Amino acid sequence: MTAKATSQSIKSILRRASLSEDDPLNILTFCTHERYEQNLCKTGHNFYSLKEGKLWNTDYSTIPSNYFPISEIPFHINFDLVLCHTSCNRINTSYQLQDLLNIPIIRHTHVLPDIRYEMSSQVQGFNQIEVTHESFISAYNRHAWGKNKHNASVIEHGVDCNFWQPDDTIKRNPVCLSVVNDWPNRDWCCGWNLWNQVVKPSSIPVKVYGNNPGLSEAASSLQELRTGYQTSAVFLNTSLHSPVPTALMEAMACGCAIVSTDNCMIPDVITHNKNGLLSNDPLELKVFCEKLLFDPDEAKRLGDAARKTIEEDFNLSKFINSWNSMFQSVIKNYG
Repeated sequence: MTAKATSQSIKSILRRASLSEDDPLNILTFCTHERYEQNLCKTGHNFYSLKEGKLWNTDYSTIPSNYFPISEIPFHINFDLVLCHTSCNRINTSYQLQDLLNIPIIRHTHVLPDIRYEMSSQVQGFNQIEVTHESFISAYNRHAWGKNKHNASVIEHGVDCNFWQPDDTIKRNPVCLSVVNDWPNRDWCCGWNLWNQVVKPSSIPVKVYGNNPGLSEAASSLQELRTGYQTSAVFLNTSLHSPVPTALMEAMACGCAIVSTDNCMIPDVITHNKNGLLSNDPLELKVFCEKLLFDPDEAKRLGDAARKTIEEDFNLSKFINSWNSMFQSVIKNYG
């Protein structure tokens, strides 16, 4: 260990001993999903994001004041932990940071094993990597990767219901909105072909937000995206292998009537005919869309129930408290 590394290790030990629960942490991380990390910054901690791979795209979300993109480690700062999201695949760098700074690693897993490849070898390789603490975005994800409640946490998505909310002064248009990036190239998980089977054989009016050349563009701002949710009668989700799309939960918070595939974590969020309509059959999905477009009262019933689900079960306060509890527990028990 170099003299600099030894010095950093000692500083880390001393800092952990003096930290109180009210002190903001200094967390090293890597950019993964802008809107998710924007919510994560609301924990009040400082996030230093190493510029490896993906960079923050300000088209999706503004950079919070406590999120700092960095090119190298600022050694004058005492860091408390490394947060490695699996979707950015920076576990080797995380190990190096742990060795250098003597700080714990949290691996937070957003994704599922890739169905295009052999599943058991992916799960085996995943579990050969040891980190200080494992966390997942859902119990469904945790189970898919061979973990359980005894060796891994679950922190479900949180939605800012003060921002993502209905606007009853705006009339909803009879249109089915979908929000997906790079859709044709991600058919295997996002259901591009299924969406075409639902909307193309009929005259269902549709609107799409997302970077999809020749089809759609991303919303120019979160405000534009929110207006899209607020003015659309139906949100149509055709994902096939996505734990639970962020856009789906934002649409629910904005009071959209949800028509969705019935897979992965989605049935844990949506109960058929209570706060949305679920099916994996393209003809049924088409019928559901048409029904809600021509029955605004039923669409409002489902949309109001969807909003209530987010307010009660997936609110931002619950998300923030869960993350802060995990941060404190990991630091307290490290070393």
